Amino acid sequence: MNTVGARAPVIDWGVPAARPRRQFAVPILLAAGSGVLFFWNLGRASLQDWDEATYAEISREIWIFHDWIHLHWNYLPWFNKAPLYIWMTAALYPLGVNAFWARAVSALAAVGTILITYGIGNRFYGRLVGIGSAVVLASCYQFIAAGRFGTSDMLLTFFLYGGLYAYVQTREHTRWWFGVGAFIGLALMTKGPAAFVGPAAIGITLLIDRRLLAALRTRQLWGGVAAALLIALPWHLASYLQDGPAFLNQYLNATVIARIGEPVQGHPGNALTYIAYLRNQFFPWAYGIPFALILFARDRFRARDGSWTIVVFPAIVFALYTLVQTKLVWYILPAYPALAILVAALLVSAAKGDRAALLSVGLALIAAVLSVPSSIQPDPLPLVVAAVGIVGVMVAGARGLKGAFGPAAAAVIAAFFLVTVALRALGLYTAGDLPVVAIGDAARVAVSGQPVPLVLFIANPDRVTDFDVSHSLLFYSHRPVHIAVGAAAFDQVVGCHAQDVVLATTDVPSIPSMYSFSATGNAPPFTQGTVAPVAGC
Repeated sequence: MNTVGARAPVIDWGVPAARPRRQFAVPILLAAGSGVLFFWNLGRASLQDWDEATYAEISREIWIFHDWIHLHWNYLPWFNKAPLYIWMTAALYPLGVNAFWARAVSALAAVGTILITYGIGNRFYGRLVGIGSAVVLASCYQFIAAGRFGTSDMLLTFFLYGGLYAYVQTREHTRWWFGVGAFIGLALMTKGPAAFVGPAAIGITLLIDRRLLAALRTRQLWGGVAAALLIALPWHLASYLQDGPAFLNQYLNATVIARIGEPVQGHPGNALTYIAYLRNQFFPWAYGIPFALILFARDRFRARDGSWTIVVFPAIVFALYTLVQTKLVWYILPAYPALAILVAALLVSAAKGDRAALLSVGLALIAAVLSVPSSIQPDPLPLVVAAVGIVGVMVAGARGLKGAFGPAAAAVIAAFFLVTVALRALGLYTAGDLPVVAIGDAARVAVSGQPVPLVLFIANPDRVTDFDVSHSLLFYSHRPVHIAVGAAAFDQVVGCHAQDVVLATTDVPSIPSMYSFSATGNAPPFTQGTVAPVAGC
């Protein structure tokens, strides 16, 4: 009899009440393991352009302007995003203004999301699926990368799943609606309108569970709404009262509405873009998702216990961002924890001897071996050899395994998947500083007192994507950065003044002839120096 779909007892973290001292053993182990996963060598690599270095710099400028409400970037007002991630990062900067502390909030949020994913998986399927969910999620390449990347997406994911976890508890205790509201409010303060996917998923799940009208009649739900508003409204109102239409234009029009109607910043796509991203970033687990959905439909189609959230939520994420014309890989990050729960349920069903699930896992393995994304290392050939070896071992040992064949097969395939992800993720832990760090550090010591602007010169407009390091240069130099693309823009930015510049070494001959150039440093492919107008400027 298949018991994977059976509902687990409603006990926090799924541990028997007779063993209260052990109830936190699994979460503690998961927190320790994921802590290593996300914090080990976290500050080894330098900050990346654009977004990561942007968030780090805005957090640094809070301490320059001593203004936590009205944010600044490049020493100018900045209205693009809600401030919570930036506030949390700035609060850590007294410990050090560097890449580690710029990423620490994301790493902490990733650990928290692992724990919440375990909690939701355990809530619906039992502890074994909860643990499997955490392992699958912790071996998702994009999730690992996002947890080691200093932007707000992982913190948003953490708060959204905090809200979902609180929601599934509302069946037993309506006071959890206050938790739902608090988490949604924090999500709104992390990434603004992107947080509305959480309430949308909860609303649809309430309809499926036939609880919507009853929920709307509870005072606690409206108390949760009030909690969300109390958390999110004050900063938004303060920003609007201070900056008026300028705030709304940048915060909503430029960064939300504009991205819906057309691709911005060179990020187009089509209806299949996020399917391709999912195959690439969730490889090889992605091949198990169709089978996991079929298993869910078979076992829980008529369930009215809130478990539909783990299907509805990623469906909304994919549907919403498929409609949005600007396609960015991190938009679908919030879908991965729910997908990890579904895949883990499939694996546990296979391990328990469910023939359909075991066949599905085998087919997923075959698909993973035969259809490896070209961007993934190692090359497909070693994967084929490894898979053939695994299948051979499984077949050869089938007689000896007897009734344990299902668990062994599922475990071996899962181990193969984990090794595949580990080989791919190794580069996240070994990358070092980019040349811009040395250039920025040298430019920082070149001045004392008030920071003076630094010019980043890019001679060829077609090479902007290759040499635009303005965001990380701003962070590491602690100086405002002005970009000049092309000789005409260089004349306009520099004028008749001596000016510190950073440029690609190959662009040195492209400096307009009316300026003399004196190099003061070099970190290939970049050169740092000073330009001065010649006589007659």
